[in-house]
Amino acid sequence: MKTSIRRSTGEHYFGIEITPDGKLVVAERMDGRPLAAARFSAGAPGAQELREYIERECGHPHICIKACGAAALTLATALIPLRGVEVTLISARSIQGGAAPATPEERAERLAKLAERLF
Repeated sequence: MKTSIRRSTGEHYFGIEITPDGKLVVAERMDGRPLAAARFSAGAPGAQELREYIERECGHPHICIKACGAAALTLATALIPLRGVEVTLISARSIQGGAAPATPEERAERLAKLAERLF
């Protein structure tokens, strides 16, 4: 018997691309639609600002971060203490389907869509 996934309305899905200079490019989706896109500064200050934004905006965030070494792991570690959070590190190959996204914003949006499908 096949069981459908039950989602509550208002769940937030985030895709996070970390640029080569360490900046965080974030795409947010809700109810199947893009909600917002933002950039946060590199390092601990940007991670803290992102964490506060997510904590303020939603109660059960689903987050996909492109795995790109220590920066992705550090960011995931900073987000894990959020209440109800689900964080997944995604390899670059996992988000390649179709034409390669040209900009960090497009890659972040693809990650946010993947978060919707995964959770």
